[in-house]
Amino acid sequence: MKQTLTATGKQLAAKLIRAQVGTIFLLACVFSLVQPIAGYTYFWGVVGGGLAVIIPTALFAWRAFSQGGARAAKQIVSNFFAGEALKISFAVVLLIGLLVFTTLPLSAVLSGYIAALIVQWLAPILFLKST
Repeated sequence: MKQTLTATGKQLAAKLIRAQVGTIFLLACVFSLVQPIAGYTYFWGVVGGGLAVIIPTALFAWRAFSQGGARAAKQIVSNFFAGEALKISFAVVLLIGLLVFTTLPLSAVLSGYIAALIVQWLAPILFLKST
């Protein structure tokens, strides 16, 4: 049972991350086509903003689904909260780093960030039949 629960959680997290990566790639392609002169900077801006959500989400999934089973209930709750704190902290650091230390367009970075968040929020609805 332990392996089943953690394996299911890891599969759903992998599905979410794939959906986020696909969405960010499509949005980045659209941004690069719309901006004919500096399209590559908009492409990388969207990718950077999306990665500021995708990387912390992957870290959270790795941390939250590292243990399973009824005997490890306290450890699971502890891992969940630690993973969420790590996710929020890392997302803030990545987003601030993108905005302060790069010359990527603000609109592209924020668009990628918001698009990845929207996919994350809609994931329970999108993957309802897979659970």
